Amino acid sequence: RWPRCRILLRVPRAVLWLLRFPPQAACNIHTEAEARGVRRQRIIFTDVADKAAYIARSTVANLFLDTPLCNGHTTGTDCLWAGVPVLTTCFRHMSSRVAASLCHAVGCGDLVAADLHEYEDMAVALATDATRYYEVRERLWRNRMTHPLFNTRLWVREWEEALCDAWDIHARGESPRSFDSRPVHEDPQVSAEVAEANARDEARRREARQQQAAAHGALKAGGALA
Repeated sequence: RWPRCRILLRVPRAVLWLLRFPPQAACNIHTEAEARGVRRQRIIFTDVADKAAYIARSTVANLFLDTPLCNGHTTGTDCLWAGVPVLTTCFRHMSSRVAASLCHAVGCGDLVAADLHEYEDMAVALATDATRYYEVRERLWRNRMTHPLFNTRLWVREWEEALCDAWDIHARGESPRSFDSRPVHEDPQVSAEVAEANARDEARRREARQQQAAAHGALKAGGALA
């Protein structure tokens, strides 16, 4: 069922956008797609790009179809930051569960399908139901700035909490073991401190952008006068 291009067959106007890596794979994928009734023009390959261009061009995609066997890790995170919903499902091993964690951490746990059958149906629904799709995309765009996934300062606080817990276990002479750290993000005081620090950072970045824009404007004006 999985390699039959069923999503592309069920959404006739959709295209599949892939990275040309390795280049030799493009011909094989086109051949396999055509054997399953999908024209090769509907599978588009682009080359590796630098980070800024890669993030920028990702914004034109509508939906990131995650690969369940080995999820998108950095790629999935980058696409979520670009505002592109990531559709995924979980298997049992760690590398097949990363994208589900990313989706939950950005408040989009409804993008985690229960199995491959639901994955296919959800992909088709998001591709054909504009109201449903834009609700998800707009929610993701808002959540990027408010949920834990991209809140680096909060992540650092939680990591420090875990390190302190691990040290306490060692200091008590106990053997290493698995443990759950205190959910720092649920602490109102910590959340307030982190939000305040993030707001200060954003204000500094905004001021720096304004100063840069003013400097560019002055240079342009000087060039025009000269």
